[in-house]
Formats: sequence, C-alpha cells, structure tokens
Amino acid sequence: MSSVVPEPAHKVWIEELGEGRFEDISINQVRYFRLPWGSVSKVRVLGLVINSWMSDDGTFAWIEVHDGSGSIQVKAWEEDIDRITDPDTGKLLETGSLVDVIGRIRSWRDTLYLYPLLVIKVKDPNTIFLRELEILRRKLRYRAAPSGVPQEEAPGVRTIIKLLKEIGPLDGREMADLLKVDEDRLIVQLRELEDLGLIYEDNGKYVYVGWGDKHVDQGRVFEDA
Repeated sequence: MSSVVPEPAHKVWIEELGEGRFEDISINQVRYFRLPWGSVSKVRVLGLVINSWMSDDGTFAWIEVHDGSGSIQVKAWEEDIDRITDPDTGKLLETGSLVDVIGRIRSWRDTLYLYPLLVIKVKDPNTIFLRELEILRRKLRYRAAPSGVPQEEAPGVRTIIKLLKEIGPLDGREMADLLKVDEDRLIVQLRELEDLGLIYEDNGKYVYVGWGDKHVDQGRVFEDA
C-alpha cells in the first residue's frame, strides 16, 4: 500500500496567484508554487467561463475563467480536453458556465495558466458565496501575526525540508531560532507541509517523513508543458 498522502487542492482567488512564484523544488515530479501563506501543488478556482478556443485539429483547447478578482486560462491537450468539455453537450464549456476547477499551476512565456485535473460544472450560484467564505476563513487562519516582520521572512518548503533532513526532529521554537524567522510565520508553513504529508508532528517536534533524495530535486528547474 502506498504511503503517499493525497495532496489537498487549496481554494484561492485568481488574483492571489499573481502574488506567488515557483519553488525550485519538486516532490514526485510535481513542481510547487509558493504563495504568501504557503507552498501548494494544486489549487481550486471557482468562476465563470468568459471565453474558450480549440485548435482545428482538436488536439489543444482552453477555457478562460473569471472569478471577480481576475481571470486565468485552463489549458488541455489531447484526451485531457474532455476535462474542459460540458458532459451534457460534449463541446467546450460555454461562456457563462459556472465551473469549479482543480488544477496545477503552470507557466508559458511568463503567463500563468492551469492544467486541469478536474473541472466541475456548478449549477447552484450560492456556491460562489460559500467559496468566498472559505477563502476568507483561510486568510484569517494564515494571517501574518507580527506587523513588523517582512513577508520574505516566511521560510519556504526547500528551506524547512533541508533543515529537518540535516538536523532531525525539531520543535517550532528551535526551528525559528535556527532559521532566524518569526515562529508564528514558521508555524503557518509547517501546517502546510503537514497537509501535504511531507512532515508530521511527534511529541511536539516536527519530523521529515524521509521520502529520500531521489524524490527531492532542489536544483533542477522544470519546464512547463
């Protein structure tokens, strides 16, 4: 039985993606994207389809989704095009369709887009208000605590994993002292890594699960499809 913990898809507003950057790290060939409140491998976006297009040979297509904060294209190739089609019509999702997109963040010529893992056509418009509340709750949860600490001082996935690999289990205060960062901001990142199944807490100390060096590529920069 596999010990890999399923990765959560974090619910975000599209405008938040513009505040992030790609991490120089991958786990099982998955490239991570660092947002101000943590590093993610998958995101979930709810919005209206405002445009769509398919190539003449039917091997590439995209839909553009707008959520009120911004818009982003969801691109698919070959058999994956089915993921952005309407199951009722068999055609690309029409303009005005409300969709919930779970996807991985990719980039082409410095422009972000989503590669779809699952696209759900939503019929209940009240889902929009529920999603807004969920994102606001997450913003409150991960709100930066001390006002005097710059955002850049929140450590990334690569830094935390490297520390736990080299030194071993540490509690939050020990890690904050070693990394010279605010402990509250560090705890935010540790919660994210726990959600991703990369670390776990044991008797108050955080432990790296030990995927092995072959799973963590800290120097390679992956090209996007």
